[in-house]
Amino acid sequence: MDYCFLCGKPRQHIHHCMNAANKKKTEKYGLLIPVCSKCHSWIHDKDDNMKFVRQIAQRKFEEIYSRELWMEEFGKNYL
Repeated sequence: MDYCFLCGKPRQHIHHCMNAANKKKTEKYGLLIPVCSKCHSWIHDKDDNMKFVRQIAQRKFEEIYSRELWMEEFGKNYL
């Protein structure tokens, strides 16, 4: 995708939805979103913004897999 997931502007970054400790798992499950620079800054601006992105990631993950596997892999429920 060449456009920001949040605002639709051209993307400048691919953002990992989970923290650095889970980078490999984030990539394994495709929990990455394209974002513009402004939205990338917004995500990192407040914990609630990061939580919002993680909720989106968890919902998508659970559509494909399950909450049990989410908890095994990431250890925290954001919903």
